[in-house]
Amino acid sequence: MENGNIITIARHTYSRALLLKVELEAQGIVCFLTNIDDPNQDVEIRIMESDTTAALDIIESHEKLSGIDKEISIKTLRSVRRILVPVDFSPLSAKAANYALELSKTLKADIRLVNVWYSNANEPFAFNEMYSYHPDFEILAKEQQTDAQQRIEQMCNELNYRIKNEKLRGINVDFDLIRGTAVEGILSVIEDYQPGLIVMGTHGKKRSASSFIGSTTAQLIQNSKVPVLTIPLGLDTDHFRLPRNVMYATNFDSSDSASIHKLIAFSRPFNVKIYCVHVHLTESMQLDEGRMMKLRNHLKEEYGEYEVECGLIESEDLLSGIQDFIHEKEIDVISLTSHKRNLLSKLIQPSITKKILFQSEIPMLVFKA
Repeated sequence: MENGNIITIARHTYSRALLLKVELEAQGIVCFLTNIDDPNQDVEIRIMESDTTAALDIIESHEKLSGIDKEISIKTLRSVRRILVPVDFSPLSAKAANYALELSKTLKADIRLVNVWYSNANEPFAFNEMYSYHPDFEILAKEQQTDAQQRIEQMCNELNYRIKNEKLRGINVDFDLIRGTAVEGILSVIEDYQPGLIVMGTHGKKRSASSFIGSTTAQLIQNSKVPVLTIPLGLDTDHFRLPRNVMYATNFDSSDSASIHKLIAFSRPFNVKIYCVHVHLTESMQLDEGRMMKLRNHLKEEYGEYEVECGLIESEDLLSGIQDFIHEKEIDVISLTSHKRNLLSKLIQPSITKKILFQSEIPMLVFKA
């Protein structure tokens, strides 16, 4: 509880926060705004805790997802007939490519491998030791391109061999080579290929500070509008099983409704059970219970035919609360929304990222708000 019985009910841009303040006060709810002088922070709308239920009703009316937004999200998820897999030819990227193929068996999706084979001196991952002191820069670039071409063709052939050997239908694997910086190169392929999903690896507990896959994954999560599915090094893909239990971690962001809609559309072919959870830390329990009830009612109304369970996790530590829940419910995939100053913002902080994004032993699916 903050400042006695005064709590933060919502965070918005200044203009939207001001509109909500006017609406709340018109309904007899006393409120005030904070952070109004900081352009880098959302404005906080603060109220008396006793007004929580009434205030949530008013705020909800401002945040309902429109029919047009739903139609757009449906069209977006239908594009998961194309999966993009960035690779650096490490065993981890091979693991991610094979995981993508397993998903494709159900989704009937095509796969495109992409490798950024050349970079500038600021991205040393593109240069292996044998090239480090090559006297001719263009010869170096040509050798890099030839080596990348051979490796990506081999990886593509291995996947196509599996498709042929396992008699899979409706799946095609091809590749793309890009000369440029890692993230910009991959984003350019995303723009051209229009995939519905990006699958790539994270080095997990064995991640090194200079890891290409780790740093590039984090940057793509921040910059790509396409959902990113991260595959950790410790995942056992030799005994692959389709996702059965998915955890959506909510921080009661206004984009939750759209993201959960996308998650349900994406996971529909796998017949999963979705757990929509929030880790209760320092906010008012009454506030969190009210928010979760609103979300539960919305999901029941919109997706009553799907197996979705909502609840709060009481924990003094974000990481421990999530890990305990994953173990108890045998979660196969963690899912959340990438948005400024929400749960992912906390995960992107180096100390938390290292523990969750780069140490998780199960895949994590991130949607862009």
